[in-house]
Amino acid sequence: MAVTLGVRRWAVMMFTLSQSALLLMLIAFLTRGDTHRETLVPPTTHTTFWIDDDKVSKEYLIEMGVFLAQLYFDVTPQNVDFNHRTLKSYIDPRFYGKLEIEAGAYAQKIKADNASTFMAIAMVMPDEAKQRIAVQGVLNTYLGDSRTSQVNKTYVFQFAQRGGRVLLTGMREGKNAARPFEEITAP
Repeated sequence: MAVTLGVRRWAVMMFTLSQSALLLMLIAFLTRGDTHRETLVPPTTHTTFWIDDDKVSKEYLIEMGVFLAQLYFDVTPQNVDFNHRTLKSYIDPRFYGKLEIEAGAYAQKIKADNASTFMAIAMVMPDEAKQRIAVQGVLNTYLGDSRTSQVNKTYVFQFAQRGGRVLLTGMREGKNAARPFEEITAP
């Protein structure tokens, strides 16, 4: 009888210890501070990158920013509509209306002038903390085979993660090439 009682106590104690260990592991799992990280693939890839719950790596920002800048600025009268339709699939719905107006006006001008443009990107500056990049380069405009304009430009692309996708939430021209993320306010 004493042996049976000892085995029973040992079994109860082992069960209690295993349940306590399980509870401690559950608490540790639920309260841990690290985040889920996934690897996403942008339209073109030249390097590896990561994505956290609400941020992506600077490498991903660079890949997406260059891709979107090329879609927007590397256009001819024949491909401008296609490029801008493709660009819209990467746009946050809250920014869609503004971009539709800007891209539509740009497309109209390209077609009316029978012009083509391309941006020779010279530098890309990521701001990983605020999920944005600045693309600097020379925006070239051609009419026929003659270059009619060659202007240094800086554009800032702002990104956010929505619904499991990284989307463009804003695009603006940077007024100061040395500090492209600085907002210019009127005095």
